[in-house]
Amino acid sequence: MKKIRIMILIVIAVMLLSACAGNKEGQEGNAEEGRKNVSIAVMSSDRFLESAVQKFEALHPDIHIEIKEFLAMPKSENGMSAAISQADMEKFIQTVTTQAISGKASDLILMNNLPEDKFVDKKLLANFNDMMAEDPSFDKSKYYQNILTGSQSGDGLYVMPIAFALDLIQGNTELMEKAKIEIDDKTWTWDQVKQISKKLQEQAGPDYTAFIDLFSGQLLYDYIESNYSQLVQRGKANFDSDLFRDMMQQIKALYDEGTLKEEFSYDYDKALLSIGGFSSPEQANNPKTAFFQKPTVHGDGQGSGFKTYFKLGLNSKSKARQEAWEFIKFLLSDEMQASPDLMGIPLNRSVVDKKFAELENEDNGTPAKEQIESVRNLLDKAGKKSESDFKVASIAIEEFAAYMSGQKSAEEVSRLIQNRVTTYLNE
Repeated sequence: MKKIRIMILIVIAVMLLSACAGNKEGQEGNAEEGRKNVSIAVMSSDRFLESAVQKFEALHPDIHIEIKEFLAMPKSENGMSAAISQADMEKFIQTVTTQAISGKASDLILMNNLPEDKFVDKKLLANFNDMMAEDPSFDKSKYYQNILTGSQSGDGLYVMPIAFALDLIQGNTELMEKAKIEIDDKTWTWDQVKQISKKLQEQAGPDYTAFIDLFSGQLLYDYIESNYSQLVQRGKANFDSDLFRDMMQQIKALYDEGTLKEEFSYDYDKALLSIGGFSSPEQANNPKTAFFQKPTVHGDGQGSGFKTYFKLGLNSKSKARQEAWEFIKFLLSDEMQASPDLMGIPLNRSVVDKKFAELENEDNGTPAKEQIESVRNLLDKAGKKSESDFKVASIAIEEFAAYMSGQKSAEEVSRLIQNRVTTYLNE
């Protein structure tokens, strides 16, 4: 079970990573003579970034984009990489963080799963708000302002979200209608999921369930992401609290009482809900799916959250600051934001609006306009960032296992997590 929990955490983290090719180190690369070098630290190859580099260099022959890849496992002869492991993840985090603190970081850094708070506190990243204000050619109004604001740390925007996803619950509308289930996502709790599951089985049959393939470690990880700003405040841990223990207890009750099961299943049609969110405009054209805000511990609906699929930080000590900014602007251009290789919802809202217009014009017999309007509303209201420090989440999930198995109490486990996270944050 421990291996399953660790793998779930890695899979979730990897889904949010975007990357690219290259393997050199140091801030200054060996660009061709006369070309300005911009280095970008990532984890592994990605077609979107590779395509962007190729097109950007064609438009800017005086700039070379050097992609630096940090993988613990080398590629095979056919160019394929082995599955990303925990060692890969830890190497990327440790190496890039150490380089940044020592002043040897790449010009651009893929910030997914890196300790963003530490980078900001140590003033390792440039403030994109300043760069946007100083650049008359950049039209900030083209982008989702709520996502940019929600991505800020304090008053500064230190990471640029190239793409994002809404952090929501998906509901099977046909099954909800069959079981006569209605959900008030502004007030529902995880405890109420038990009641929904019971009603579902009474109305639809014992083989139906509220969720499938939802493991306790995954649920805890999801909770930490949704509440990270309360669990870690200004570098101080808050896990030894009723806030965290209440969630631990609700998760354990969901599994102890059989509402959720720690097992894999392929009976997706028999699941009422899923934690999948909204990550592509095309999902708006599916009348069989409804989207809801996530349940909370106490029913205090927190609004629609979002996760960034590709976010970049700019080294505050970069010697190619302007060139790096030009590349980021290119990633946000209509051309690259419309790329089929971009994972997630484009930050460029004009690209999303164009896709919605195409869906509305499709004559496929579905109530596209109504569904799309509902999704537009969710996109405009999303503002709460659902992200966490990978190491903090790893510590919590590791210690949480002892509580789920009954070996330790909620109080003991929350104190252990508090102490370990505090030690990590103080490093």
